[in-house]
Amino acid sequence: MAAAEPASQRRQTRRIALGGITAALVLLALTASAWSPTADLAFMTLASLSLAVATIETGQRGAWLVYAATALIGLAWPGLAFSWPFLVFFGPYPLIRAQIDPRLAALPARLVRVLAGGVLALAGILLFAGRQALAVVQEHGAWLWFVLPLAGLAAIALYDLALGLLIRFYMQRLKR
Repeated sequence: MAAAEPASQRRQTRRIALGGITAALVLLALTASAWSPTADLAFMTLASLSLAVATIETGQRGAWLVYAATALIGLAWPGLAFSWPFLVFFGPYPLIRAQIDPRLAALPARLVRVLAGGVLALAGILLFAGRQALAVVQEHGAWLWFVLPLAGLAAIALYDLALGLLIRFYMQRLKR
């Protein structure tokens, strides 16, 4: 077997190093989210941005490997109680976004991304907070069945916009 070309080895080494760095940034954001009394969503968004950067720098396969590694480590520390939002929503969302964006025009892509985010969020709520959500709805009335999904989709659309702006900032200013 012939030795690999030096340029090819450099690219591969760079991709592996960037994957490790983005994994460390994800774990740092998860740990900060667990320790912070506030700003959980901000740290989860930073973890999401790190996965988006992993997608840009290492490709989709590398980003999925970063997600798998950080998900497994996140289960050990800070634990399932703190990392489930990342495992169910904030981790897969930028990876799914990277698969949707090249296939669709801007407006249909945004709609599909928000709906996919709604499915991820609903899955997370049902898996980890289903009883509490039902108790809140029963306590405050049936009108919440209509308001909460709309408010959730609006929040996901806002998150999608913020993540898109952060990705654009990275692409224009930081990536070199």
